Amino acid sequence: MRGNLFDWLGDAVLRFDHDGHLIAANSLAFELLGSSCELGNSWEALISTVAPGATEQIRAAVPFAMGEAGFWRGQITLHDPAGHGEVFTAVLAADNPNGETERDEKGRYETPPGYLLIFRSLAETRRRESAERELTARDEFVAHLGHELRTPLNAVLGFAQLLELEELPRDQRDGIERILTAGRHMQALLDDVLDLARVRTGGVDLDVGPVRVLEVVRGVVDLIQPLADKRGIRRYIEPAEDLVAMLDRRRLWQVLLNLIGNGVKYGREGGTLRVGVSSLGADRLRIEVSDDGPGMEPDQLDRLFRPFERLGAERTGVEGTGLGLALSRALTAAMGGTLSASSKLGSGSTFALDLEAAGSGLLAELAGEDPKITSAVVLHVSADPDARALVAQALRSRLAIDVISVARAAVALDAVQRSQPSLVIIDAELPDAVGTELLHRLNGNPFSALVPKIVLSTDVDPRVHLRLRAAGAHQVVQLPLDVRGFVEMVGELIRRPGLLGAEPEN
Repeated sequence: MRGNLFDWLGDAVLRFDHDGHLIAANSLAFELLGSSCELGNSWEALISTVAPGATEQIRAAVPFAMGEAGFWRGQITLHDPAGHGEVFTAVLAADNPNGETERDEKGRYETPPGYLLIFRSLAETRRRESAERELTARDEFVAHLGHELRTPLNAVLGFAQLLELEELPRDQRDGIERILTAGRHMQALLDDVLDLARVRTGGVDLDVGPVRVLEVVRGVVDLIQPLADKRGIRRYIEPAEDLVAMLDRRRLWQVLLNLIGNGVKYGREGGTLRVGVSSLGADRLRIEVSDDGPGMEPDQLDRLFRPFERLGAERTGVEGTGLGLALSRALTAAMGGTLSASSKLGSGSTFALDLEAAGSGLLAELAGEDPKITSAVVLHVSADPDARALVAQALRSRLAIDVISVARAAVALDAVQRSQPSLVIIDAELPDAVGTELLHRLNGNPFSALVPKIVLSTDVDPRVHLRLRAAGAHQVVQLPLDVRGFVEMVGELIRRPGLLGAEPEN
């Protein structure tokens, strides 16, 4: 039997009956062995393809191993139809190693099925291993490069965002907007490349929790307003159900920014962009992004989610890397959802993001949060004066929080005892300790063990984030710092009396 389920495997597979005659083989086996792999042939026909010097050894080793364990594993050199030799790793196993028979549906005894022979090219195995090593080395290089670029970018974006919050003349605000636009574009390129490397290795970093989906949708729609206004595109959210999902808020924002941003960039000028949030039942919800742009042909839809595939948009002058949709689909899958697309040429496109919904009780709980912020003291441990200034200015100006800064891990414990902070913020890299070491010190002392800790890290490796969390970090915040998101997160933490030890509101 040729062209069967075994064709899905990357190995050559042959099946023999209990008398040693070939009864099935996949296409790869036929390609490698030629006429020796014809159905009905016996063991001898196959052995004739083995290199002459190994034939007698195979004839002796295989029966012995089959009798002892019911299978044989080893290496063999086969000659292909052209007479070229190639080394394979091979496994021969009995379908029914105990020799037991089974009854069919009429109660009759069936003949034992026989044997399976599976073999793989040793050269191909080595090529795969070499490719995996190269991929790992490349990912490590990309992560290191991203780390080096993120450090100066953090300062540029952080202080530009602080300036953006000030009351400034129009010309100065325009200059700040240009800095932020260029900086965020560079950050997006870094994020896309690094995320792609993580997705390919299965190391996607997720911080899953309850998220009000409509709130994120509105935030992204507001964010793309300047570009939409520039192209005369009207935006509306309909339906707009206030639903909660269990997912990573930052990753949802990233996915929606890609989808909604694409709808604005590639949609019809002067057209309409619709974003909908609706329930698909008790445990699923859908976010739908529809535009009335030029649409796509079926073959374009087939290539839509491939990395670096822009479907000819690179000739239009519209900026992009071709990574957004591929990353969006991978991140959605990592959060337990699906991302699909439909389109009709000349009528626009629709992207459907289906996610797991949380219970209605959680929505009521989130709706009942008290927005008032209690007084608090935050301790920031950082050797970077720019980082200390950025964090202090952001928290003082936006939350009226008193921030105490120290430059070394050696004085952090004493600073905690003196200031009794509600929260400790730690830079992952300090001149006299790494973040995990300082976390262990703080968590081993009764004065600081119960104080929540946030670690700021430029490292994008999710394994590093996991180690920091295992060492006692309550949150790990990726740099460059998203000032608004960081301030909101600190504010949310301080609103939770049970977490930070603040007195509850009356």
